[in-house]
Amino acid sequence: MNVILLMLINIIPNNTVFLMGLSSLLISVTIIEFGVKYGVVFFMASAILSFLVIGNKIQWLVYVFTFGNYGLIKYLIERDRSMVLEYVLKLIYANIAVLALFFAVKAFVYIPMKPWYVLAFEVVFLIYDYAYSLFVSRYTNIRK
Repeated sequence: MNVILLMLINIIPNNTVFLMGLSSLLISVTIIEFGVKYGVVFFMASAILSFLVIGNKIQWLVYVFTFGNYGLIKYLIERDRSMVLEYVLKLIYANIAVLALFFAVKAFVYIPMKPWYVLAFEVVFLIYDYAYSLFVSRYTNIRK
């Protein structure tokens, strides 16, 4: 299913970010069903397979640096911590991931940087995280 969603990036280029976000939900399903070790294996397999199926390697870098591993990061952060600390850690992770992505991609593509982009990114990230949490909650409730 994950590979199919990632293959659709080549076919439906207007929904690239949406398809990556949707495919990132599947790692949480793997963690819920089989545990974190299988989640790591799922991420590694997804990274390798997505390299083969995503035509644009910049998009592959975006997937691997941000969406592909987020289910694992979210699982590790949301373990017996206060909600404020969770959000601080998630924002730190998101900013580090995007900064690493920025430096990896800027050699190939010009990316204009404005200070408000960072704030806009963080707001969008928090919305994504909230939607991700809703999915995990609903999936867990349906599973019971």
